[in-house]
Amino acid sequence: MTTVSSLDSALIRKIAADFARATEMAVVVVNIHGEEISERFNFSTFCQKVRQDPKLYQQCMLSDRRGGLKASTDNKPCVYRCHAGLTDFSIPMIIEGHLVGFVLCGQVRLVEDQADSLQDILEFHQDWAKNQELNKYYQDIPVVDFKKVEASAELLKLIVDNCIRKHINLMVIDATDTEHEPKVLHTSSSNDHKIKKALRYIDNHFCDDIKLEDVASHVYLSPYYFSKLFKKQQGIGFNAYLNKHRMMHAQKMLTNSDLPIAIIAKNLGFSQTSYFCKVFRKICEMTPQEFRDAHYRGEVLFE
Repeated sequence: MTTVSSLDSALIRKIAADFARATEMAVVVVNIHGEEISERFNFSTFCQKVRQDPKLYQQCMLSDRRGGLKASTDNKPCVYRCHAGLTDFSIPMIIEGHLVGFVLCGQVRLVEDQADSLQDILEFHQDWAKNQELNKYYQDIPVVDFKKVEASAELLKLIVDNCIRKHINLMVIDATDTEHEPKVLHTSSSNDHKIKKALRYIDNHFCDDIKLEDVASHVYLSPYYFSKLFKKQQGIGFNAYLNKHRMMHAQKMLTNSDLPIAIIAKNLGFSQTSYFCKVFRKICEMTPQEFRDAHYRGEVLFE
């Protein structure tokens, strides 16, 4: 499996350090779980103090992970407000379609009207403001224009993408066997294995509120790449596959139990019964109740 360690750690460190020095923003590299795997560059005193609190640090890690996954899903930088109200942005590190981590940058404040337009990656809490020391350090954080943040995010993505691409090319050249034939970093068989692993995960969790991002993370692929690979190999998109799988089980539950339709919908991961009925009708060409009634009449509806 490809990991951040597949890259030259000195290269990643230099990118992070140089970018922090040039922009005067904070930078840190994290893995796909949001855990820090590099030094903290140019971190504000506020964020250093916040991350010393175990409970608040968990929120920081979750913010980092969600921001990174959002960026990899959209295949572009994600600018967002963290749980403490600061503005950050995330750049995914993707090697041959494999999501290996994120470069997080920011820790700045925006002017009020600009900040209000940003997406909150987690529920915004200011409980820390009751701490006079933290409140003072927060006020010391510089206020910047959103255009600077946006331009910095685009620049960092360009740097990360090109440096990783260059490094991968060097790895291919260096990774030769005794006959000096280049080795393939990722074969179709490895992709087959990942899709099979994803299908097993879906089979075990289809009753949960799972999303494409959850499955992609489970098989260490970026959501964007996983979505394309899944559709290519299965001939159907992820959401369509998941719903079809759920409806297959819905049919069994409708015919083998007297459970109310609302309970069946909930047991299959649907928060709204109306949406469950809509999906069921689209796939089965009748409502759940019509399907159950037809079964009671002895009609064979599925094998």
